[in-house]
Amino acid sequence: MGQTTVFTVSLDSDDVAIGDVVDIPPRRPVRDALQDLSHNRQWAAAFAIAFAIPAIAAGVAAVLGGAWVTTTFLVATALVTPASGAWAAAQQRTGDRDRHLAAAFVAGLAGACLALASLPGLVWASRVEGLGDAGAGPTLLVLALTSAAAAWLGSALGRHGIAAVAIVLGCAVLPLAAYGALLPSTNVTEPIEYLAFTPAYDLGRPTFVCTRQEVTVTRNHTELIAWLATLSPLVWAVDASEFMPSSLAGADDGTLAQAQAWTRSTRVGPDDFMGHCYAPTSLGVPAAVREARYEKVPSLALTAAAASAMLAAVAAGFTSWRRSSRSLS
Repeated sequence: MGQTTVFTVSLDSDDVAIGDVVDIPPRRPVRDALQDLSHNRQWAAAFAIAFAIPAIAAGVAAVLGGAWVTTTFLVATALVTPASGAWAAAQQRTGDRDRHLAAAFVAGLAGACLALASLPGLVWASRVEGLGDAGAGPTLLVLALTSAAAAWLGSALGRHGIAAVAIVLGCAVLPLAAYGALLPSTNVTEPIEYLAFTPAYDLGRPTFVCTRQEVTVTRNHTELIAWLATLSPLVWAVDASEFMPSSLAGADDGTLAQAQAWTRSTRVGPDDFMGHCYAPTSLGVPAAVREARYEKVPSLALTAAAASAMLAAVAAGFTSWRRSSRSLS
């Protein structure tokens, strides 16, 4: 506990007397920021929104069809949770430099805790679809880092809550919109060699041999624009869970594994156009080849989320320092 001593100096003599001693509490900006957050209605609303909206989305998906539960829940969580954190952090009032930096730290911590609010719904949704508990850990970590980054961005923007939400939603949606707009330009018509069955006859008995033929096909070379889709936190959330290559190759319609297989296939380009003489498939691609291609595409979710969180933390800290320096000068 600090103290301030007030001295009384007489103008007529050299006598100095102690007039009063005032107790002043020590400066604890982090504790003060935590107390302010606990009484902040915006953060309470953010936690309620981050928990309720994804849970409602998962409930609706469960009624319409169980296969879409986890995918719908993750999409809603990846959109709502970061935007809620950015909006709540933008409502904070701070004072001097220490309070600015402490508020930025606490905002990131609270933003990460928003992801914990979605944990019950995430576990429930993953069990409905059969994902299991193993995929919840990486996904939750990605959501926590993304939400912390959004909260730091909101604290750096100050009281412009609408702008913070618009930026977060724009970062999530605009890369996918640009990817969709450029998707037709990836269609390339090219000659392809593939293996095909050719009937032959041996002493009047039909036999089949595998020969190479050249055909002209049009394929989507999505690897040319895959970096656009990878910029979206929505893709990070979908790509966070880990699946076996066999699960990705044979994913059912509407499952999270199918969504993740799509995001990863955009980075590796079109399937190898080749036949399989003894076990042909409808796509002309053996399952073993598809699994090998998926194995070559590791998850980028944690790396992207961590980089985003670090950049947002640096931006929020620098902005807080600049703002406090101007207020002190």
